[in-house]
Amino acid sequence: MARIAQPALEAIGAAEAAVTLADLSAKLGCLPSVAVNAVQVLKRRGLVEIMGRGAYRLTPAGREWLLAGRVVASGQGGRKRLSSGLRERAWWLMRELRKFTLTDLLTTLADGTERDAAGNLARYLRGLERAGVVVRMRRRVPGNSPQSNGHVVWWLKRDLGRMPPVWRAAHGAVFDPNSGEVLTNKKELAEGSS
Repeated sequence: MARIAQPALEAIGAAEAAVTLADLSAKLGCLPSVAVNAVQVLKRRGLVEIMGRGAYRLTPAGREWLLAGRVVASGQGGRKRLSSGLRERAWWLMRELRKFTLTDLLTTLADGTERDAAGNLARYLRGLERAGVVVRMRRRVPGNSPQSNGHVVWWLKRDLGRMPPVWRAAHGAVFDPNSGEVLTNKKELAEGSS
């Protein structure tokens, strides 16, 4: 997000008056949701203030920041994270393995303290599948019992980067914090527009 935060800071600083969300996203060439996230980064650092719904301006600290030629970079003034969640750890493992089963993820990552680890990761995988990040392979790995249909083998089709994508079930979309993009199910969008 720091990549877009610096241009956002410069765009807000170049304006004579408060910048609207529509103007900011147009200047940056990004979705309004990406512009809002960039503003939140700047707000947390005390560089930008919100004047009203969808209107932003620099704080005195923001003006000094720009005048000094400083650049917003990741890790400046951010919160330190002490631990990572199950989905975040699963993303790291998916990137390492490339092909995996839900059982692979669970046996490596779950320690029994998580609430419904299997359901949590299954929902995450289905969300990533809808956005085209992971794909179910045709072959299955045999299960433990004769009645089992076997385990689905997943393939990481799109490695989005170091930061784990966020499945937003309420929106039916995946947010990629590496690029700031929102990934949606293109098939469902095409069916909805016809």
